[in-house]
Amino acid sequence: MLIGIIGAMEQEIKLLAESMVIAETRTIGMRDYYTGRLFGQEVVLVFSKCGKVAAASAVTTLIETFEVKLVIFTGVAGGTDSGLNIGDIVIADKLVQHDMDASLLPGCKKFEIPLLGVDTFEADSNLTALGVKSAQHYISRHLKQDVAPEDLSEFRISIPSVVVGTIASGDQFIADSHKVRTLNAEIPNLKCIEMEGAAVAQVCYEHNMDFIIFRVISDKADEHAGINFPLFIERAASHFTRGIIQQFISEAGYL
Repeated sequence: MLIGIIGAMEQEIKLLAESMVIAETRTIGMRDYYTGRLFGQEVVLVFSKCGKVAAASAVTTLIETFEVKLVIFTGVAGGTDSGLNIGDIVIADKLVQHDMDASLLPGCKKFEIPLLGVDTFEADSNLTALGVKSAQHYISRHLKQDVAPEDLSEFRISIPSVVVGTIASGDQFIADSHKVRTLNAEIPNLKCIEMEGAAVAQVCYEHNMDFIIFRVISDKADEHAGINFPLFIERAASHFTRGIIQQFISEAGYL
């Protein structure tokens, strides 16, 4: 089974690329697609760039050109659940495009994709459960060996939580606590916000393709969101991404 793996920022997939045995690199639509073996699994790895259009373009190419059978999207996100902290992990069971609003059209409600009749995209429950198991395994067995103690201390990471819930996506980097409160009031069980996941989920939905999307909390999506964001991606998030995907691949042999 060929798996497609996407990260929206180069740092998010850096360690995955270094862990790959790359057989071929193809440039399509200004993106490099690396084909080869990762932790014993045949994969195609791509840095999609940021935003919903970029992510949708990348996943469409993975499905139509490379004919992958499963899509993994990973990276960081701003936490919207007050109980979540930097380093916690969210596995999506539902995804919504928080900047989609065609509710002025007859019969269309906020967040609904016009002409598709869908406002949320649901992940396969078995894949979600496998993602939770993989994240918990990484945290308990490998996190403290991968991430330097001083970095764990700086980001106040002890034992990260792994939660399942809704991820909201939009073409905005949100650093606004008022906006977070508004989204929490509108979207049930919202855990985090980012810029790509729901677009990936929509493309997969339209192609009847399995997907799993997980995010590592890098900030609280508030007025301080930009302060730790670059450092966290470089020093910690890339390790989370590689470790969780390695375990997920090893657990997914039955797929």
